[in-house]
Amino acid sequence: MMTLRTLARILAPVGLVALAACQTVQEKPSDKAGTSSAATQTTPSTPATGAQQPQAQAGAEQQAAPVQIFLADTQEQAGWARVDVQPNGVLFVNPRAVVVREDLVGVQAGTNDSKEGLLALDLTPEAAQRLLQVTTQFPKKRLALVVGDTMLAAPAYGSPVKDGRLIFMVGTEANALAAARAIAGPQATQTNGKK
Repeated sequence: MMTLRTLARILAPVGLVALAACQTVQEKPSDKAGTSSAATQTTPSTPATGAQQPQAQAGAEQQAAPVQIFLADTQEQAGWARVDVQPNGVLFVNPRAVVVREDLVGVQAGTNDSKEGLLALDLTPEAAQRLLQVTTQFPKKRLALVVGDTMLAAPAYGSPVKDGRLIFMVGTEANALAAARAIAGPQATQTNGKK
């Protein structure tokens, strides 16, 4: 019960962003990501494997923002946390994350043709398989993206998510860049030459 209250307190203040980002998860993310005018691609500082990290890298990981993706719905679900979102909405969020930071192998920020901020998350094969299973088991729900203590988006999905890359609309390009930097952490390497 405490976990549900804590989750509700964390997610409630950012509910407006969640409702503003109501869209369907893209089936072909390469179409949207390919239209990026100013993309920054980074690799999270946490490796996907359970390998030992040098002490310096472990300190950098502590500075990188936690990332979690939860199942969510606008209809009440047993055991899910109620999150009031503004102006007058409600989301019900499963307190167990489907994807966590360690499931990420890459993150990219950019914009679409309409200059809306996009945040792309590349998943490990294991996380992609788990996401497929969960979105098959729970059809037509939402995926709530939480970076740090902020819910950035909660788009609906109409069919099971089969791709190992998730793309979220996060409002502006500045939001996308800030989220990508927070996820990647201070030791991340940028692969497009920008620093």
